[in-house]
Amino acid sequence: MIGHLRPAVNTMWILFLLISLAAVSFALSVLRIASAQSATIAATTVPVYEITTRGNSTDPVLPGAIGVQGNGYNDKYPFGEIQQLFNDCPSEISIVIHGWNLTEMQAKERFDRVKMSIEHNQYSIPIVGYSWLSNVTWADAKSIANQNGPRLAHFIFDYKDACKHQHNKDVNIRLVAHSLGARVALNTLKSLNDINDWNTNHYNLTSVHLMGAAVDDELVSKNPSDTGDSFLDDGAVYGMYIQNKVVNFYNLYDPNDDLLKPPYVYSILEGDFALGYHGKQIGIDAPSVAIYKDINVEGEIPNIDDSDGDRKCDIPILNPFAPFSAEICTITAIGENHFGYFGFRSATDGTLIDDGAMNVVVINWRSP
Repeated sequence: MIGHLRPAVNTMWILFLLISLAAVSFALSVLRIASAQSATIAATTVPVYEITTRGNSTDPVLPGAIGVQGNGYNDKYPFGEIQQLFNDCPSEISIVIHGWNLTEMQAKERFDRVKMSIEHNQYSIPIVGYSWLSNVTWADAKSIANQNGPRLAHFIFDYKDACKHQHNKDVNIRLVAHSLGARVALNTLKSLNDINDWNTNHYNLTSVHLMGAAVDDELVSKNPSDTGDSFLDDGAVYGMYIQNKVVNFYNLYDPNDDLLKPPYVYSILEGDFALGYHGKQIGIDAPSVAIYKDINVEGEIPNIDDSDGDRKCDIPILNPFAPFSAEICTITAIGENHFGYFGFRSATDGTLIDDGAMNVVVINWRSP
């Protein structure tokens, strides 16, 4: 009987080998497809430009933003030429505005983190980093931020108008502003409204994203009478400019942000609630819901205390019970790191380890 079974066994082994070979072939095909997809992802490159008003930011009669030559953060890549951007007029650009108390090198680091986060989300768009003199006192920085609105507005108008009338291209311009950079962005909208040719040509901004906005929560109102919650209020509101000059306006807020949630830094400095803490103030005369959107991004900010990879806690405080004024880190939970909206950098090799809330920005760009 055993001899009669042998041909059947051989046949089974042959079938098994054929099936195995087919499975291996299929697996290799899947790997090749995955490899090709990975290559496509890796090929997503975001070019970076930079403009700056550092050195002329405190005098409103001086010229506006100028293009920065040289290399980006840690000499990883050369900045693109601003004039070339005006010549090429890509279909869309994103202007990234950093926040308070940053040096030029720290600003470059923020722009690089935005670049890596956008690339991680497989979106290709040129970014223009907007570097302004923010490493001064809080009060001075607020004033300088206001002054930077007209400067950035004129750059935006010049770019939009040149692309339209010299190259016959309609370009989409997107703003992304972090922390006190929100004040620059809001004053930019106001200043665009003051440019006659911007209005007569019916230009607009395709999108604005505020991230952890360090401005009062009533500033997005259309009615100046909604101000007055703090003795520092100046009566300025920007809701009408949002309504008339922006297609989609997103306020990405975080109720657990260590610098914005009361009773900490922002509340102490301003005596009010921050727009980036809980969204717009309830009851104000806000822009249309079709244009203005509050989005809670607390869950997008991981419990990582070092966003820029410098091996230091981003928000330390002095420990009064420790000798030699030792510091303790305040960041111990999801959502607390105010400096993580642009993403998080590895302290080991400088690569991206988390994209912060930039994935939400890209989702909004893809689905306006």
